[in-house]
Amino acid sequence: MSFRQRRCEGAELGLDGHQNGRAWPAGELLLASVGASEGTRYVLAIPQAVLGGAALTGFLDRVAPFGCPVPGSLIRAYSLPDAPFPSILLREHEAAPAGMADAYLRFIHGARRQWIAALDETGPGLCPVVAWQGGTMRRFLAPDEWAGAVAEAGVALPGVADGYLGRGLLLLAQPDLTASWETMMSLGGPTKLRKITGREFPVWVDLPAHQPALLASPLLDQVERLLTST
Repeated sequence: MSFRQRRCEGAELGLDGHQNGRAWPAGELLLASVGASEGTRYVLAIPQAVLGGAALTGFLDRVAPFGCPVPGSLIRAYSLPDAPFPSILLREHEAAPAGMADAYLRFIHGARRQWIAALDETGPGLCPVVAWQGGTMRRFLAPDEWAGAVAEAGVALPGVADGYLGRGLLLLAQPDLTASWETMMSLGGPTKLRKITGREFPVWVDLPAHQPALLASPLLDQVERLLTST
């Protein structure tokens, strides 16, 4: 199994740190790849970026179409037992169309508690990480593949690796990736449309219709080229 790792500054990936006024988290970038029979797996991380509290909502404010509420607002929303986003009647989200229900449930049953702990600063912060499989059928790694891929790539992080924020890095690098995306959504029918803020960002960035644009990000191409040339 082949393995490569490289540390670099954003300029090597064509980033100036302030893409369209949207600053990246400070820190050296860590790139890694691991060869596998089904296709090479890649990881992009910023180990020094550990986001919690206002730093986390500040990041979300830069990537969500309508900004982000303060940490307490997100904590209250995510702490509701049956309807973690306000204005949603109980269980309506389970029938949401176009893969929205699945994206919602992935967050609720997966990263939600880690986000609450990071927002409340009672647990480890979140580290933006992008992990994907290359090749002709490029895809983001599924949640159950994450831990193995990050460990195999030799990526050590002081916080919790988070793919939602990782995809946020792609939006910071190229904000126009979202040009065709809807900035309003409803988990409970057309009468409950709401603006996408940082509170809804995990669902918005995980919707199936949005994945092709993210997977076509030039940043992923640049990471693969750099690691191939290492």
